Amino acid sequence: MIQKEEIQKLEMNLIEAIKTSNVSFLQGILNDDLQFIAPNGMIVTKQMDLDSHRNKTMVVESIESKLEEIKIINDTAIVVIVYQTKGKMLGNPIEGNFRYLRVWKLMPSGYQIIAGSCIQIETQMPK
Repeated sequence: MIQKEEIQKLEMNLIEAIKTSNVSFLQGILNDDLQFIAPNGMIVTKQMDLDSHRNKTMVVESIESKLEEIKIINDTAIVVIVYQTKGKMLGNPIEGNFRYLRVWKLMPSGYQIIAGSCIQIETQMPK
C-alpha cells in the first residue's frame, strides 16, 4: 500500500530533479505512456519532457512548492501541489504560481508519474 510520506519524499526529489534537469532521475519516474497537459493545453509526453531538460529549452531559475493534498486510492496517489516558478521555456520567460495535479502509480519497478496537468493561478502561493 502506498504511504503519503513516500509520495511527499518523491515530490521533493522531483522538485530537485526539475531544478537541476536531472534527466536520469526523471527517466526513471516518468512512465513511458505519460500524458501531461500544460497550461496552454498542449499534451506533453515523457520524451518531450526529457528533451526539454536535455536541450536546456526549459530552465528553472527558482521554484518553491506548497503541497496541498495527497489522496491515496489503492496503488495510485493523486497529488495537488502549487509551485511558484521563475524560468524560461523555449527562450520565453515564465513566472508565476502554477497548480499541478499529478498522478503517481506504484508499478512493479517502483513509483512512476502516469499523468498530470497544470494551470497558472492568479492567487498568491498558499501558506
